[in-house]
Amino acid sequence: MKTGFRFAFSMVIAVGLSTVASGAAQLPSYWRKSMTNDPATNYFVAQSMKPLASADAQALRVVKLASIAGEQCKGSAVNRKALQAYKIQVGYSKIKGKAYDDAAFLADDSFKYFDYGALAHLCAGTDYLFGPDGHLAPGLVKPGKGLPKASYDPRNPYVRVSPLMKKPL
Repeated sequence: MKTGFRFAFSMVIAVGLSTVASGAAQLPSYWRKSMTNDPATNYFVAQSMKPLASADAQALRVVKLASIAGEQCKGSAVNRKALQAYKIQVGYSKIKGKAYDDAAFLADDSFKYFDYGALAHLCAGTDYLFGPDGHLAPGLVKPGKGLPKASYDPRNPYVRVSPLMKKPL
C-alpha cells in the first residue's frame, strides 16, 4: 500500500512540475493580440517609433534596439554592414563627451522598465522597425520568428539590458 501511495504521489508531483515548466515557456494569451508588426496594435513598436529629444539619443537608441533584437530574438541577426552604414549616416562616431553622456542617458531611459513583454513585442515588430522596408532603420536586423530566444518566466519578467558603454575620449 505504501509503495502504491508513494508512486501515485510522485506521479502527481512530476505531472505538476512538468505543467509548471511548460506553462512558463508560453507567452500570455493576451500578448498575442498585440504582438504584431503594426504600431497601431503593438505599443512597444509605437513607442520605439517616437523620436527622442535629440538626434544623438535617437541614434544611440536605434543601435541599442537593433542589438537587442538581433541578440535576443529567435532567428534574428544584426546586419553588421548595414549597422556600420547607419552609424556613419547618423554621425555616431562624432557623438563624444557631454553630448554622448546626455544622449546615452536619454537612450537608456527608454529601457528603464524593459521586461519580457517589451522584448516579445520588440521581437514581433522587428520586421516593421528594421526589416528590408523598416520604418526606423531599414535592413539593420534580419527578421526572425518574432519570438524571444529565452523562455518566459512570470516570476522574473524583467530583462536585463546593460546601459550604453561610456565612450573613451
